[in-house]
Amino acid sequence: MHYLISKYFKHKITQQEKDELFSLMDKDNELKREFISLQNLYGLYSLLPSENDEITALRKLQLFKRMRRRKNRLFLFKQAGGYVAAVCLTAFTTVLLIRYTPLMGKDARPPLAYEELTTPAGQRVMVKLHDGTKVWLNARSTLRYPALFVGDERMVELDGEAYFEVAHRENQPFVVTSGKLNVKALGTRFNVLAYKERNTFNTSLINGSVKIYNKGNESNAMILKPNEYAELESNRLTKHTFDNLNFLLWKDGIYAFDNMPFNDIMDKMQWYYDIKIDVHNRKLSNYKFSGKIRHRDGLESVLRTLQRIYHFSFVKDDELNIITIR
Repeated sequence: MHYLISKYFKHKITQQEKDELFSLMDKDNELKREFISLQNLYGLYSLLPSENDEITALRKLQLFKRMRRRKNRLFLFKQAGGYVAAVCLTAFTTVLLIRYTPLMGKDARPPLAYEELTTPAGQRVMVKLHDGTKVWLNARSTLRYPALFVGDERMVELDGEAYFEVAHRENQPFVVTSGKLNVKALGTRFNVLAYKERNTFNTSLINGSVKIYNKGNESNAMILKPNEYAELESNRLTKHTFDNLNFLLWKDGIYAFDNMPFNDIMDKMQWYYDIKIDVHNRKLSNYKFSGKIRHRDGLESVLRTLQRIYHFSFVKDDELNIITIR
């Protein structure tokens, strides 16, 4: 029955074959364990550029089974953690969150393996999901997603900022859920900024079409067209337009500012680099800045660049993680 498992993970299985597979797993615990093992490995393997390399996947399944027989779980977790870290060098990846639910007859669905990817301050990362969707994750952001998409929707959870290039699937829309709002698309490119801690929400559409709605109320959705963005202001969703893509340069390691007040720039910098910035020079609040800043240069380099335009001094307290601007 291994050919049925192979067809399942390739999304080529029919409903009749799927019912047969679930029925067999309900009767055969070893087959069920192999299915779960392969699903978890697919979760790790989906981070590789060539996630369809069947031979490598099967080899890793055999390795997984041998290690499990040794009952050396500590070794397994270390190996899995090192494997993910080697693939996503700039990201902090948490351990797989695996939720086991018993298979209760042919109508039951297999257990899902979830992955949670978190980027630390000052970093960003790109990950390719199993369906081919590419996601760029900005600093201090978390993306939670299933190793495999099953059901009527491909749903992921976001806390932070991410840029999505969604692989088209006509009968399985892609949904980004964040806070109280969902963003749904079939195949398109868009940016979502939704930090729960900052109570912010902004979705900008590059091409295609998306709709934004409160969870459980899709009938009252806002539809976006290319070059439009939706922003949550005082708990009210408003629609606007944009005429350039500078706000997307973050995924290339650049922050762009267009006539932005100095204090707003500092607010973004302290969030991005996870450091407190106290501005004691009140005159700086009257200044605005336009330009581009590279992430990798670091915050102190950014401040030295701004010093060439505005007259101020700053001191950093590493112990308290505070920069004071005078």
